[in-house]
Amino acid sequence: MQRQKTVVVATVALAAVCAVAAVSPPARAAFDAIMNCSSSAPCLEWDNGGGGDAIKGVSIKGNALHGQTKYKSAGKTSGKAGVFGEDLSTAGNLDAGVSGVSKNGAGVIGTSTGWNGMEGFSSGTGTSGVYGQTSVAGFGVAGRDTATTYASGAAGILADGGTANDGLHAVAYGGQANAISAYSQYGSALVLNAGPGSGAALSINGVAPNGYMIESTDPQGTPVFLVFGDGGEGVYAENGTAGTFRVARGLDFPVLFLQSGTAGTNHDAFELYDTNGFDQTRITDAGNIYTAGHIFTSGSCSGGCIVNGKQVRRVAEYTPAEAEPTVEDNGEATLSGGRADVALDPKFANVIDRGSAYLVTVTPEGDCRGLYVTDRTIHGFTVRELQGGHASVGFAYRIVAQRFGDHAERLPMMTVQHAPLSRVPRHRQSPSSR
Repeated sequence: MQRQKTVVVATVALAAVCAVAAVSPPARAAFDAIMNCSSSAPCLEWDNGGGGDAIKGVSIKGNALHGQTKYKSAGKTSGKAGVFGEDLSTAGNLDAGVSGVSKNGAGVIGTSTGWNGMEGFSSGTGTSGVYGQTSVAGFGVAGRDTATTYASGAAGILADGGTANDGLHAVAYGGQANAISAYSQYGSALVLNAGPGSGAALSINGVAPNGYMIESTDPQGTPVFLVFGDGGEGVYAENGTAGTFRVARGLDFPVLFLQSGTAGTNHDAFELYDTNGFDQTRITDAGNIYTAGHIFTSGSCSGGCIVNGKQVRRVAEYTPAEAEPTVEDNGEATLSGGRADVALDPKFANVIDRGSAYLVTVTPEGDCRGLYVTDRTIHGFTVRELQGGHASVGFAYRIVAQRFGDHAERLPMMTVQHAPLSRVPRHRQSPSSR
């Protein structure tokens, strides 16, 4: 009953203050005594049993309601707020502890000079710490860092999923909307770094019947897709029914830039698996490419490819496979008096293994007793006519040599790698809408 009496007295006192133009010092002291208390319960309370506001503040030029706290939270388990709103409803999820509405400005503004400008916490499963929604062409949640200098770790928005959850989960439904749209005027629009754990810097699941899992374009000439891995995976892309992974070419920079967490160890920097979990193509940090299929090059043709003056087809040509890494050269020369000294192209001689003999195959281009090769050196070789002949005839030659600095095993037996069970594609479920 004491608190209710205080409320009544305070109400009457406030009405009296508003009714006079000035208050004398003794009266001001009396009002201050009424308006101050030292209690764990509220000093002032208004209860409204109807549908109206319990308290309403209106201001023409200032703040309608101003709350402050002087509580020192250092070393305490929890802090206090300048304004505290609490929802005590027992059903539904449409009420709010604090609701801010604005016609032209921000509904709620949070400002801090030493910590977070705004924080959101939620302890319910499947709920959000901060949830933003817009019904027009705007942003559900927008964050901006206005600092003029770069600082590592600073960002307009920080998404941290802890040790068990996603740091950022973005969903777009219907139309041509993007789940995530990133733009940068000068730096990279999207930079992904995988830490030393087993997770991927980017994990992509293509489930759309049409369109792209991710599409990136950059007309300014910087890498359109930049991913670094450090012990974990750089990019994990899982194709759906018809979704694809596409990036558009930059000007003088690579379209796709991948940096492995290792160097020269022959560890995989890029992996391609089929739906059964078997690896089909791998690229290592040593620059080696392993593929279970063929390597094609698209050659042009005339008959069957040109229709009505336009090229409508190309010819798929196979790249030959060899038992060991070699480098080849070819050319033509002429036998004079039964002998020809052929010099190696200096560029070719610079890339072959000088400690290994190279092979030369010759084909006569005229009538003679036959040809053979002798005196093979790093500078060249000699071709002679069989049985001491003295013919003067042209011939073609083909040189096959070991590559310089490459001592790879002949026809090495490779172990087939399998994707972990968690990586094998499985039936997917679309995330539920809110």
